[in-house]
Formats: sequence, C-alpha cells, structure tokens
Amino acid sequence: MDKGGANVKSQRGAALVIVLFIVALAATIATEMTMSLMVQVQKATNLQTHQQAKWYSYGAEELVKKVLLDSRKDEPDKVHLGQPWALEEVPYPVDHGTLSGQITDLQACLNLNALRNKPQKNSGGRNDTNPAHKALLELLKNIEDLPSEESEEAMADSVYDWLDDDSITFRSGAEEDEYMSLRTPYLTANNLFASVSELRIIKGFNPLVMEKLLPYVCVIPGSTELAINVNTIQPEQALLLSALMEGLSQSGAEAIISARPEKGFDSVQDFYAEAANQGASDKQKNDKIFTISSNYFKLRAKAQFDERLFRLTSIIEIKDGRASILARKFGGV
Repeated sequence: MDKGGANVKSQRGAALVIVLFIVALAATIATEMTMSLMVQVQKATNLQTHQQAKWYSYGAEELVKKVLLDSRKDEPDKVHLGQPWALEEVPYPVDHGTLSGQITDLQACLNLNALRNKPQKNSGGRNDTNPAHKALLELLKNIEDLPSEESEEAMADSVYDWLDDDSITFRSGAEEDEYMSLRTPYLTANNLFASVSELRIIKGFNPLVMEKLLPYVCVIPGSTELAINVNTIQPEQALLLSALMEGLSQSGAEAIISARPEKGFDSVQDFYAEAANQGASDKQKNDKIFTISSNYFKLRAKAQFDERLFRLTSIIEIKDGRASILARKFGGV
C-alpha cells in the first residue's frame, strides 16, 4: 500500500474537520451577534417607547396647568368640584396610545406638614398643640378598627416629634433615642415631610393603618399651611371635617357636604352657618382653618404608548397667575 497516499488522505480528513469546526464556530458567533443585535434593538425600542410615554405625561402636566389657570381666571375667588379640573378620569386618544389623568385638591385633606406649626398659646405649657395635631388625633381615634399596637395619642405625638425641630420627646411620642434602638436604626427627620409615605417609618404606622388613614391625609411639599377647602372635600372624607370642627359629628359633616351647593359655598361664612345648623361650635371662626379656594393640586397621569404604561404624579401650585411644579414622582400606582 502507498504510504504517501494514505498520508494525503489523512491530511485531507484533518483539513475537512478543521474547516467544519471553523464553519460551526462562525455560525455560532454569527448567531450570538444576531441575538445581541436583537437585544440591543429591543432595548433601544423599549427606551424610545418609554421616553415617548414620559413626554406624553409631561404633556398631560402642561394641559392640567392650563385647565387650573383657566378655572382660576373664570372664578378667581372660589375652587369647587363643578370646575373642569374636577372631572372624572377619561382616557384621551393620542398617536399609538392613550393619555389620562386625575386631579385632586391637596387642600381637601389634612396636610401633615401643618403639625410642625408652633403650638397654640393657650396656657403656655409644653402640652399645647396646634389644630393639625388635634385633627390627626381625632382622626386616629374615630377611624374604625385601627390596627395598631400603639395608642392614638402616641401615634399623633410621634408624628409631631418627627416634624418638630428638636430632639425632646413630646408627651407619648418618639424621638431619636427610640428609633436608634431598633435593629435597623435611623434618625428622626426633624423637618417637613416630602411624601406621605414617610409615615410608614413612624412609630405605630403599619401598612394597615396607612391604608385606613390615607384618604384623609396628604403632604404639601415645603408648606405648613392648614387650610381645608370646604368646597372640594368629598363625602367619604366627612370624618376629617368632623375632626376639625368642635361639636360636629360625622353624620353632621356628611349633612353639610350633602347640603353644599353644586358650585360650592360662596363664602366661608355660608359654610359656618350650615355647620352651626348641624351642631358645630363657632369658636373656630377666627382660626382660618377653612377656605373656599385652593392653591395646591395633585395630578396622577397615565400614558399608554405601544403597550408601554408610564405613570407620573405631580404636585402643582397655583400662585400669582402661574402654575408651578413643586414635586414629581415617576412610577407607583
């Protein structure tokens, strides 16, 4: 047998194996490159879709500003639920999607930052508190089946302690020493809330308590104002109204809201007159807790673009004929 011929055949076989290996390797690399390219294209598409939905939400924000300013021009002295901004959420069609939003009045709830106001000077003692603290305590006492291991007084005092500018424990509240003793220690803010969600880290405020309390409370960033718009408070918030007014029961508060004209009360005096009919005391007439106008609103916008959902929450202030964004939050529910 010719050994030279056998060597040639062996070399050809080896060369064929090498060629097949190279082809397989090239095919594998090409497949991986194709998959990587597809992933990159999908990422770019997702980013573009997300950005477009985000810009749609910004568009909703600008539209809401205009609606609020127009309502202020039409009725400069009054804000009520008969105005265009208060309409129910309705999806608005846009290219490749929909846009919707809901506006709520942040002066139809208890601004928790108002608990930071200086105590009323009744007797000059350390135990004096402000109207917002008293209202929060009344809310906690009257919400049914409040699932907390802490007393209502301790919870209200703890919120007061969280906001005040000192480290001295107020009555049955909680300051830094209590929070620093936890497994995961942290300091009290001793400053204003930026979001109502901060309540969750205050003593006694577990998720179930939060769920029951949230319909009545809110946070206006940077503001300690307590001015409840009696024209925009909802029937389901009647408990808040009774918590703010001495001598007014929840049923009496519901009756006031039910008797409210379609375009709201024309003056705070009209509101007090109706409240007096329901047994409310007139001692608070000079406290300026109630108003018929509002300067702070919250927008919850949803933009749907090519099956991509984007959510935006904005806090809007109306002041001096201008609409300004105080805070934005992306995502959430």
